[in-house]
Amino acid sequence: MASTVSPAQEDVGAPARTRLRGLLAGMMFLEYAVWGAWMPILSATLTNRAIPGGEIGNIYGGMWLACIITPFLGGQLADRFMPAQRFLSVAHLLAAGVAWWMATQTTSGGYFWGLFIWALLFAPTLGVTNAIAFHHIDRAGLDEAGKEREFSWIRTAGTIGWIVSAFILLGYMTMSGADSSGKTGPIAEMQLTAILGVAMAIFSLFLPNTPPSAAKTDPLAFRKAFSLFKTVPGFAVFMVISFVAATEFQFFYLLSGPFLESGAFTKVSHEYIAPIKSISQVAEIAALSLMLPLWLPSKGMRWCLLVGSFAWPLRYFIFSIGQPAWLVIASLALHGFGYAFVLVVQQLYVDRVAPKDIRSSAQNLLNLITLGLGNWLGSLFCGWVMEYYTKDGVTNWAPVFILPAVLTTLCAIAYAFTFSDQSVKAASARNSLENAALER
Repeated sequence: MASTVSPAQEDVGAPARTRLRGLLAGMMFLEYAVWGAWMPILSATLTNRAIPGGEIGNIYGGMWLACIITPFLGGQLADRFMPAQRFLSVAHLLAAGVAWWMATQTTSGGYFWGLFIWALLFAPTLGVTNAIAFHHIDRAGLDEAGKEREFSWIRTAGTIGWIVSAFILLGYMTMSGADSSGKTGPIAEMQLTAILGVAMAIFSLFLPNTPPSAAKTDPLAFRKAFSLFKTVPGFAVFMVISFVAATEFQFFYLLSGPFLESGAFTKVSHEYIAPIKSISQVAEIAALSLMLPLWLPSKGMRWCLLVGSFAWPLRYFIFSIGQPAWLVIASLALHGFGYAFVLVVQQLYVDRVAPKDIRSSAQNLLNLITLGLGNWLGSLFCGWVMEYYTKDGVTNWAPVFILPAVLTTLCAIAYAFTFSDQSVKAASARNSLENAALER
């Protein structure tokens, strides 16, 4: 069962700190293993099952549509009514049942509703796991740079979980006798998602207690999260750029699997798509565990955002060229750098500028705009683009990837001209005063 000892009492020395870090890392490992079990390969499986690109976009869009609907519900429960670790356990257990059911579906409608309902349960846990980590890191007595390094190391475990799930899937497909092409039978990646979801539900019960914010929590945290658009200078512009960039993520998440398997340059067998795509996460580990903890304190958030946001268009330009094969495969690593230096910095930015009592809701506001609205529209868009450039079952990949290359370049330029580290420091200082008042 979850510990009832407060973090302040629990953190009495190095062993306690090591145990806490291990639990938080384990939480991130399983959280992203659940997601990584299906995300890299499902679109290729659906393509092999003769689902058109537009319908695949709609199916993936079901997940992101759920990210629009439910994150604030999860944030509210964790902020005000329910210990966060218990929320994780219940949500993951229910999601596991839905994933196992989806694995048996055979129609576009079944795939859509399965992924949509699964995501209704899973989406809030992304923001809540971040909030749990930040809650306990805040109590460790670290300065801002120390907190950022600690979160980077803990979040790295999530990337490792994503990688490990790709290789577990390869073994699971072999042991279960699943169709290696993914054309027939239950969808192996969704079955593995269910199994890992049960593991996460059980593990969550052993996480340190993370209670609601008690009586002084703003009862309208949902509303106050939106107030950040007015109270934090540059927040609205930051979110708009992040939204536009998020619409282009799906050209990688949704289309890279079918692209690798298509034989456009060197054909990758279906069952090896997820392991090969894990090159992205290996690069992400290097960025999260080594480069980001060193560069963020010395270079600042703006510099890190620029490094990451220019990595994405470079990858898409290489995809559009499609050769040589070694360069296309190597360019998968650019996604990892982009993820670490943009998406994780976005999470750190929101944690820095949001008042303490609404951080769960603020993290879920970020998820709403990027994982929700941005990825939903991006899924529909890239599915339509793929179908438009597909004739007689053959996709012309060059124009497919030129479009996101141009748009992500424009986003990188926009970050360069609008983001200010000084405004982040000012918001952080103001929140420190407000947080001190809340503690009184």
